[in-house]
Amino acid sequence: MKLKIKFFLPVMCMAISSFTLSCSSEITDLSEEKDVPAEKMLTISVTAATEGAMPATKAMLTEANGANSSWTWENGDKLLLITTNGAGKKQVTTLTLEPSAAGSTRGEFSGSIPVSEITDGNSYRFFYIGKNTTGNADRSISESEAQAGEINIDLASQTGKITDLKNNCVLSGTGIIAVNGTQATVEGGILLKNVFAIAHFYMEANDGTAITKVGLRGTGVYTSASINLTTGKARGVTTAGLDVDPESNIFFPAGPAGLYITFVPGTVTPIFDAYYAGSYSDVITATPETRSYTEAESFVYYKNHKAAFSVSNTQRVAITNGNMQYVMPVKTYSYGMSANLLKANALIRWKKGIPLKIKGMPTIHAGYYRLASEQWSTAMPKNTKAGGSYSYETIKKDGKDYISPEKYRYFDLPSWGTIDNPTIIKNLFSISGTGTETAHDFGKKLIVGTAETRVMTSNEWAYLMPSTTSTVNNRVWVIGTKKYVKWARCFIDENGNNTRDTNPAELRGYLIFPDDMTYDEAKAVFTKGNPTFGSGNANSNPTTYEKIRNSGAVFIPLSAWRPTGSKTLSVWGEHGNYSTSSYQNGAMLHVRVTATSSTFADRSDPNQGCMSRLVQNLDN
Repeated sequence: MKLKIKFFLPVMCMAISSFTLSCSSEITDLSEEKDVPAEKMLTISVTAATEGAMPATKAMLTEANGANSSWTWENGDKLLLITTNGAGKKQVTTLTLEPSAAGSTRGEFSGSIPVSEITDGNSYRFFYIGKNTTGNADRSISESEAQAGEINIDLASQTGKITDLKNNCVLSGTGIIAVNGTQATVEGGILLKNVFAIAHFYMEANDGTAITKVGLRGTGVYTSASINLTTGKARGVTTAGLDVDPESNIFFPAGPAGLYITFVPGTVTPIFDAYYAGSYSDVITATPETRSYTEAESFVYYKNHKAAFSVSNTQRVAITNGNMQYVMPVKTYSYGMSANLLKANALIRWKKGIPLKIKGMPTIHAGYYRLASEQWSTAMPKNTKAGGSYSYETIKKDGKDYISPEKYRYFDLPSWGTIDNPTIIKNLFSISGTGTETAHDFGKKLIVGTAETRVMTSNEWAYLMPSTTSTVNNRVWVIGTKKYVKWARCFIDENGNNTRDTNPAELRGYLIFPDDMTYDEAKAVFTKGNPTFGSGNANSNPTTYEKIRNSGAVFIPLSAWRPTGSKTLSVWGEHGNYSTSSYQNGAMLHVRVTATSSTFADRSDPNQGCMSRLVQNLDN
């Protein structure tokens, strides 16, 4: 896409005087105000021609013949010229489309630039970066982006409409500027190309089922990209992922419809998921599948090995680095494509005006268990950071209420006995006698490495977090004549003032230190010099996300609880209930932790919803 560009350079002001500094005994009167000559400015006029042999250079995609995407200029379009000053600092000059050129085949732009920014015979890069994701304002290049040498483009908010492509596409090209007196020209014109590839699809269900939305995922599919301001090349930054229906997928509105999709150049293996009215409700009772995860990504590590925690005199465990969460099932009409190498500026379709038609086949994506992305992350909805209650939205299936999988893709407060049906509201699990129940252990569905995980028993929780130092074992430090338990209540100090603030409420929880961690190393996890271990108030022990992440300690967040048969989430951030595999006199036991107290064998509300932190046995 060549541009015939002419630069007109009238003198706007006197050129700045050059001067040198040297050693001198002459006294200069610094109090006297000196006139600093303004730098000479050049007025630049750019004509973007689209006639004759010049390919169409445009700011709104139209489907013309050929494999390259073509564009038309619109009112308000801007070209950005990237230059570098003598100090090596990148400068951005904005050239604005003349109103008379809107809608025509010629785009005339104008702007001004200091004469020092232009060097005769040098090559310069131009960009058209379009509108923001909502289309209501032009994008710009900030000073920080200019100095970093790259800009970020959001690809997650694509609408699939041809008219919105300018919100996530970038045109780029270079030209050599020749200066002759007061005029400058771009030798040979400029060819602007889309740094991305565009593909035109039409998605429908194979049986004609009405589609409510279309999701996109797959290898090489990105939700954000970075554009290098020197090379004009795009690279993917954030992936859409391979799993169906997480927030990381790209979603397009109701179909069936033609979809114009922006891709980062490279090898792309896209997967399309067409949703329908029953995508979430039809399979809500499908049995969760068992999934395997890598050890390196699943456990808390201390000094480059899995952190070890004693839960009895004979057993140590590794503890997972996040609470268990359930990813709900969904049914879609899905279509997976083979890998394709996409080039920049390419327009992929069947032929002019006709998209590539794809038919999705009915596919059930089973639910599964995963670990939260961070130790402090929870899946539960939160209407406020300051506590309170929340009522889940629910749907009915066969006359029973379930947590809505469309509203909440993740769920982390199931009750015991619901391993194969974790989102049911009214659970009727019952058991008699006293002992350990393992058949319904959520860890059976979450494999790390080659072994199952599990929840701890109530006795193991109590051993891990002893209430006194009367018995010395691996869970107690002995420092001279003093003893300390290897756990502490704490809060995450987000603003760094060493005081827990309630607006917003800074998350509280428990830090559990590995057997091998020293007392001094544990103290260093806090931001105050004399933390309280074991007893005390979480509000007295500030820490930070970064300290937790780098320490090797386990963090157990105060979350909430869900009463038996209820869709209400209670006292968020105040009251954490965690499941155990222990039962006593016909009731399942759970751990109850607050900012000031800990109970490891709570028998109240045996069918209430609890969090779970999974472990895996270590060889002793």
